[in-house]
Amino acid sequence: MPTLTGVHLLPATGEFTYDTIAFSGQRPGASMAPLNTYYAPGGAKTDYSYAIDQLQAAHPECATVAVVCAWFCDGLTAGACRIFPATTYSGGAFERTAGGTDHWRVSSLTETSAGLVPIPTTAIGSYIYGGTPSDASIVRCLGDLKARGFRVVFYPFLLMTATGLPWRGLISYAPDNTSAATAAVTAFLGAAAPSDFTPDLVNLTVAYSGSPTDYTYQRMILHYANLCVVAGGVNVFVLGSELRGLETVRGPAWTKAGTTDSSGYAVWDYPFVAGLTQLAADVRSIFDTAGYTKSLSTLSNLVTYSADWSDWMGYQHAGANGQWPHLDSLYASANIDFVSFDNYLPLSDWTTANGGLDADYWQADPPATWPTPSPNTRGFGLSGAPNLYSASYLQANIEGGEKFDWYYNDGVNGGSGPDPNGSGLFVSVPQGDRAAQTRQTYTSGQQILGNKQLRWWWSNLHYALYDTGGGWIAQGPQTRWSPQSKPILFLEYGVPAVDKGTNQPNVFFASNSIESGTPYWSIWDPASGDALEPRRDDTISELALNTIYAYWQSNNATSSLGVTMIEWAFCCAWNWDARPFPTFPLLSDVWADASNWSAGNWLNGRGPATLPVAPSPPPTPSLYPTFPVVPTIGWSTRIRPRFATGVAPHVAGRESRRPGRALSFYDIELNYELLRSDAAHAELQTLAGFLCENAGAADAFWLPPPGLATVAGQPLGLGDGVTTNFPLLWSFSTYVEPVQATSGVTAVYLNGAPQSSGWSVSTGYFPAIQFASAPAPGTTVSADFTTLWLCRMSDDYADFENFMTLFWSFRTVKLQTTRP
Repeated sequence: MPTLTGVHLLPATGEFTYDTIAFSGQRPGASMAPLNTYYAPGGAKTDYSYAIDQLQAAHPECATVAVVCAWFCDGLTAGACRIFPATTYSGGAFERTAGGTDHWRVSSLTETSAGLVPIPTTAIGSYIYGGTPSDASIVRCLGDLKARGFRVVFYPFLLMTATGLPWRGLISYAPDNTSAATAAVTAFLGAAAPSDFTPDLVNLTVAYSGSPTDYTYQRMILHYANLCVVAGGVNVFVLGSELRGLETVRGPAWTKAGTTDSSGYAVWDYPFVAGLTQLAADVRSIFDTAGYTKSLSTLSNLVTYSADWSDWMGYQHAGANGQWPHLDSLYASANIDFVSFDNYLPLSDWTTANGGLDADYWQADPPATWPTPSPNTRGFGLSGAPNLYSASYLQANIEGGEKFDWYYNDGVNGGSGPDPNGSGLFVSVPQGDRAAQTRQTYTSGQQILGNKQLRWWWSNLHYALYDTGGGWIAQGPQTRWSPQSKPILFLEYGVPAVDKGTNQPNVFFASNSIESGTPYWSIWDPASGDALEPRRDDTISELALNTIYAYWQSNNATSSLGVTMIEWAFCCAWNWDARPFPTFPLLSDVWADASNWSAGNWLNGRGPATLPVAPSPPPTPSLYPTFPVVPTIGWSTRIRPRFATGVAPHVAGRESRRPGRALSFYDIELNYELLRSDAAHAELQTLAGFLCENAGAADAFWLPPPGLATVAGQPLGLGDGVTTNFPLLWSFSTYVEPVQATSGVTAVYLNGAPQSSGWSVSTGYFPAIQFASAPAPGTTVSADFTTLWLCRMSDDYADFENFMTLFWSFRTVKLQTTRP
């Protein structure tokens, strides 16, 4: 299990997903239905509360939670797109489960407001996202997290509703280097000012005196700064993230050399960077006015903006033949407390076949100097057989390897196709020099071009690099950055649970987005027919997270003035979901993103220790009858796992398929060669009577799965000194799923030793072993028990054939498992 000291809380949407109060909602023409109690239906405790319980149980080391809260953007052209909150209940109503009507409120808007921008729907009519979280739900969430002892980061986030659901970093304006570009950026930012907002401590929201339909970026950021004041302050407030396209729009005064400010520092005309700098000052003033002054000693009420990993050090404008440190003026601002970027830098360059150049030079000495003279023979000094799952190898690529020692000129991911290395597999095929592993080296003085050169960047002055006839070299005066003046933090970091995830951690698989993809060289497996799906790999994800954590605990640095290079307190892994496991991702009919869980960055449910048991179980399994076991004369069983596969066509003509369920259903065929109908056996009467009584396909019943019902020595997890509930699990090899019900637990073991007392079995569905005292850390918990599957008939008929006197043939009874 990975070490997680900070996590991002998703899904960023859902009107009351983050709330500690149970709500129901009603869309126009529909009935009122629960919104945030899927995990324990009918209860007052919300999904969010259960999810945070799970986080604390699975990761007691976690001290920071970043609450991600989304508004939406409907286009990629600055000045022509809107930044807006939205609800999927426009014109509807909400009420608290405990009684009393209430409203969705976001910045003077409610579900009844005119001018709300609708969230788009899919071809089958479902919404592509949930709504923006209600202000009051955010305030209660922040308060709950602080009461639990967490440090809290508030993270406003843009989700794109434009066609294809593109990355927010593509919002831009062209042509730039014009006054029109500055005007477009100004329109995107908007005219909202701190004086336009009034905190409402009664309704836990913020009133806005501007136009209700002023859908601009500054309105979003200043609204949430005021909402954090209503919540009593936060540890870190984020101005946004990864808006690379906007950051790099150039105003009309931009030149390669730029200008100098009154102190002689280099300055370039980047209007959005200037806008962020002013936003930081505005947020600072809002906090200071409310009495929430910043404290670096207690890490309270701090402000940052988080760049993308690809441009945090600077940007290379097409045709300009150089790189400019466009964000340095923001980093140098007195109102920005951290140099933050979302760290999805590669940790491997591992091909199919034997692993490629990294494997070839596994034992060779690492480079002793920089620049690296021969990147194609770059060694690691490692012993043993080359292995992608080596923590030492991954650590060597944190401050080494691609984007430190060398780079690829062009490394486009070409989508899934036949492996060019001839393995016969389908992989995400690299293009250009990445496919051939033709590596390029930096030259002396070009450290600022290497995105992994954090230590150099933090410790040195910065200059633009561009060519005036002598190659890409430092030109002009230094920027405003003062070496070692502020910590760096990785607001986001992580690796998807997919094959070779460390090759390209910044990509994700989501079949409804044009950004969908998997890392270079990652394997795709057959799903059904000719369809393919990404190969899931939890191990590489967990190993990478642990490697990153361990590396920076041992290799951090501190300046002579006591400034830490990497401020790990707010480095947060992406992501923990406020929808508890396994409700998410099992309820794929409720949440459209459930199919992305398998190969995604979700940390919930990646190990048995996080499988939950609802404290308020539904009615006991005894309410369902049990399928009769008849001895018969000769029988056989056929069991077939079944997944609901979603199919999504892409513009390019490729079809993507994803399983709609994280856990399989099963089709079961029971074949009876001969059933006896004499009075001594009555096998025919028993079976036929049961099937008739249970009305064919209508009613459910329990089935002890033939040959699989008895489970012995099943591992249930490892003790951590805190967890007392260990859900019963059922496994085939490395595949594990929770047990729906049991007809009895016969033994419980701790480190293989049977326990005669100190435990009980919870009732209801998804039973668990409940210990009176939590097993000690590292203790293996296992059990012997019998498992039951809830089934119904697939066919609406049963065909019995009289074979001879008192003997009947019943060739097949078809069943399928179902959910309680």
